[in-house]
Amino acid sequence: MITNEQRAHEIAIALMAKKADLNNPIAAYHDYINYLLPILKEFDKDFPMGIKEHLDNSSSDH
Repeated sequence: MITNEQRAHEIAIALMAKKADLNNPIAAYHDYINYLLPILKEFDKDFPMGIKEHLDNSSSDH
């Protein structure tokens, strides 16, 4: 199972990849956090037990 933190991290990295200033790691870190936290909050709201719970429930219905 992929955790909400892992998914949020991957999306945050992808979103900031083109914007990050490699010469300013502190600003890059702040950009990362500004992407990460709202994404993680949304995932936690939508999937409180992680995505696996939804896959398990849908597979038992078939």
